[in-house]
Amino acid sequence: MAAARTKRSEMTDISAALRTFASKGRPTKEEQAQRRQLFQKVIQYLTIGIDMSPVFSDVIMNAHTTDVATKKMLYHYITHYAQANADLALLTVNTLQKDCREEDPVIRGLALRSMASMQVPDLVEYLIDAIRLGLKDADPYPRKTAALGVLKVHDLAPEALAETEILEEVRRMLISDRDASVVANCLIVLREIDGERALATKQNVYGLINRIKDFTQWSQVTILETVALYKPADKSETFDVMNALEDRLQSSNSAVVLGTVKVFLHATLDLPDVHQQVFERLKAPLFTLANAGAAETAYAVWAHLHLLTMRAPPLFAMDYKSFFCRGSDAPAVKKLKIEMLTAVADDVNTYDIVSELCEYVTDVDAVIAREGVRAVGRIALDGDQNVAGIVDRLLQFIEYNQEHITAETLVQVKDLVRKHPRWIDQCVVAVSGIELETIVEPEAKAALVYLYGEFGQAMPEAPYMLEPLLDEFDEEESEEVRLELLASAMKLFFKRAPEMRDMLGKALAAGTNDANQDVHDRALMYARLLHQDPEAASRVIAGYKESVANFSDGAGFADKFGEQIFDEFNSLSVLYRKPAFLFTDDKPVEVPRTPDVIEAAGGGGGGSAMMGDSLIDFGDEPVGASSSRSAIDDLLGMPAGGGGGGGGGGGSGPGSSHNLLDLLDVPMDSASIPAAPPPPLVLRPAPSLDAATFQARWAALPPAPGCVSGPRVLTLGANAPAVLTAPPPLMSHLATRGFATIASGGAPSTGFKYYFYAQAADGAGTFLVEAVVNPVARAANVVLKTDAGDQRGAAAEDILAEAMASFAA
Repeated sequence: MAAARTKRSEMTDISAALRTFASKGRPTKEEQAQRRQLFQKVIQYLTIGIDMSPVFSDVIMNAHTTDVATKKMLYHYITHYAQANADLALLTVNTLQKDCREEDPVIRGLALRSMASMQVPDLVEYLIDAIRLGLKDADPYPRKTAALGVLKVHDLAPEALAETEILEEVRRMLISDRDASVVANCLIVLREIDGERALATKQNVYGLINRIKDFTQWSQVTILETVALYKPADKSETFDVMNALEDRLQSSNSAVVLGTVKVFLHATLDLPDVHQQVFERLKAPLFTLANAGAAETAYAVWAHLHLLTMRAPPLFAMDYKSFFCRGSDAPAVKKLKIEMLTAVADDVNTYDIVSELCEYVTDVDAVIAREGVRAVGRIALDGDQNVAGIVDRLLQFIEYNQEHITAETLVQVKDLVRKHPRWIDQCVVAVSGIELETIVEPEAKAALVYLYGEFGQAMPEAPYMLEPLLDEFDEEESEEVRLELLASAMKLFFKRAPEMRDMLGKALAAGTNDANQDVHDRALMYARLLHQDPEAASRVIAGYKESVANFSDGAGFADKFGEQIFDEFNSLSVLYRKPAFLFTDDKPVEVPRTPDVIEAAGGGGGGSAMMGDSLIDFGDEPVGASSSRSAIDDLLGMPAGGGGGGGGGGGSGPGSSHNLLDLLDVPMDSASIPAAPPPPLVLRPAPSLDAATFQARWAALPPAPGCVSGPRVLTLGANAPAVLTAPPPLMSHLATRGFATIASGGAPSTGFKYYFYAQAADGAGTFLVEAVVNPVARAANVVLKTDAGDQRGAAAEDILAEAMASFAA
């Protein structure tokens, strides 16, 4: 109670003091200082959350002050309470309108900015009049403030703005205003309202380029973004634009330099010979900028150099020494440089680059050491020239006896022998001395297990190296290693059957009881292969394999969206190495994106699948139950325990006279093997269908099973009401799941209606979807039609349901 009384008393004192100052026509300097201190107290209380709205009218009474600092605090107070107290805000109209006509241009600009920042719909009419007046002001400060006010009016009441001539006035000022700061604000406003491409006209671009030196560096970057969208009419105009911007390459600001680089690259895309010359011209300023300045700036420049190097490696091959790492480089920069060294390696510089990379393998930073090993392995993998010396250096890394180096080397060796079989003997000798127990990392352990299984006939100790891991199969945490153990046990069984018989039996028994769905299915598949045709199984699993020409499992976003990232040069897309729509939630771009990414519906991981959904069902028993072990034991006749490795070194290849079924004691009871279900549905990344075909098929096809009794209702993510204010966000999201849009429309108040289509990746089926989406209710009424049958129709519905649920989640 005492605190409340104190608070009321202090509020009363502030109110009384404000009235006292308001009654004085011409206060002295001392009184102005006292009033300024009083306003500081009001703002301090407001900042810490105390409600100061009771003194609103008293604050307004002091609006006649000529002290700029006090005026700023007064405007801050008014703006703070305007949106929450619209009625109180109306009391400020006369004061603000009067201040918009003050002699001091700073006061005029502040008043206009405050009126625009209040965001009260009832003040739009007054704000438009103030903006008209501000755009014609003789001083640049009110003009540039009025220009930004146009954007605030557009956000608040676009219809009211469209009925005026203000936008035309702003477009005129973009070309004719004499002050650079006003032009910059006009450019920003028109980019938001008209769109970036609408501004990329010859008149606008030439006018901005001719005055670019007058602008601040931040404004220059915005201008360069607009110029980059302009398409020169011919080669001569292209050179004119580049000559006019040539000096911007010497700027000390990295954003200006990179913005200029973007203009040069985009302007010459249709001129291959000039485009290559541009690359040569841009090297020097980029290298200079990358090696100077703060570490953060250096990384941004190196990231852009990395993009250019990956786009055209031969053009940077002679500059490979510029990519050598320095001791002062940040780890992130070193990683970029190592990747660039790998990309530019050719017949001339390969051995110099590999010698440099070998130095990085001993770096104290394990991440950089790994990158060095990975780079040497990649050069050996991709090199078309004689890489014998490079392979020798790669295998020497095993002798370093460093866990992370050995682990990364094993991964590279596995890929090397898959692509270049001529190095098998050399690699097998190098890895023979490695014991599995010393390898901890799952990927490296899986690689060594693969080598034991694939080349076990040349490694006498291979079965005995695998035996401890097979005995502890249930204790192995990595799914990848367990899968590789199953595969290697099968391969070695066909090469050295007497030694591997018991071990394979234990591995298959443990695998079929594994809680992981993939491991369980793999073990059961091997059992079925052995039961059906052991000789065919040996040809499939342990037979001849062609060398791998290209590896696609390492492709990342930078590879899939390279062109799109290049289009977004001089932005965060280059640093993140992915297009903007993957890490932003802004308005969609003008051109719809259909990224080549498909996310599978459902999981492939844990043991929570329902019956009938996978390859592992045994009658009516649930997965993982004790009857599962009984079924596989009955199927293969395998003992519950027992050691392996007996019987010496005798082997049995695919052409051996030994009966492999006798070695496993496999009974022939085909009735106990359930039929394998069809493969899961995978959608094509970029389906193609014209509107006429869609309409004809829609009329002819019946609804899918889930839609027969009525539209299936799907749920959207929790943030859908805020994100789905127009059709494109959902269109872009579903495009990443394989659903393209044929038509869309509607409004947030009435809901949106879409027509989507998708196609199976194997070509067996087309899926047509009608979706009526209510963003507020987070619900989508969906009807799906398909020519692929009920089972695939239901699978497509599940994929669509998952995609809807993940939207704005």
